[in-house]
Amino acid sequence: MSSTKSNSKSQHEPFMEAARELETDDGKARFNKGLRGVVTPEKKVCPECGHVFKGNGWDGIDAHWKSKHEDVMPYDDAWPLLKSGAYT
Repeated sequence: MSSTKSNSKSQHEPFMEAARELETDDGKARFNKGLRGVVTPEKKVCPECGHVFKGNGWDGIDAHWKSKHEDVMPYDDAWPLLKSGAYT
């Protein structure tokens, strides 16, 4: 049972360390900078092939879609659906 407690403690330690680093009187800018290392935005995933976009949001979707999925649906028709989350 002590190994479970040890594992649990080690899993929580990175979050505790991040929380300690975020405790600051240096203002909102430093808080937000620290928070970026803890909270990441949801990655966008191509609904046709599962490709995970590594950039900011849908960056690169146009080139990806046109090279891989234009035969499924033209990009100009697909983009509004992708952007709204309605593409299925």
